[in-house]
Amino acid sequence: MAALSTASPSPVRTLQRAALLALLGPYLISGVVKLFDWAGAQAEVGALTGLTPGPLLALVAAGVIGLQLGASAWLLSGQRGAWLAALALAGFTLAATFLAHTWWQLPPGADRAHAFNGFWEHIALVGALAFAGVISYREDIA
Repeated sequence: MAALSTASPSPVRTLQRAALLALLGPYLISGVVKLFDWAGAQAEVGALTGLTPGPLLALVAAGVIGLQLGASAWLLSGQRGAWLAALALAGFTLAATFLAHTWWQLPPGADRAHAFNGFWEHIALVGALAFAGVISYREDIA
């Protein structure tokens, strides 16, 4: 996804940028919300990781914010190597999915069905991010 130029973008490029923004929207929103709700960010990370309040939890929460915002911005920028950002977000999402959507631990019912659906929706995000990474890589080497 080559860097933005001053030339008028093609309809395909515009659609590609809009799709990428839609894909990255949850990461951008989550990162900004965490940035402005530091206590909530630490609570969320602590609940998912089992980390207790302290320097390590703060470091991991800051890392999550940095990854969500930094990798999203890098991928949106289309700068060289942005495919690494896509893969970083895919890996992060895969790990978070197995921490947050543990449907297999729930008894049958609505909560399990909800977690099951959330799990597979996040797996789809992993696939979409990997695909965005492939597209970005191809443009890097072209």
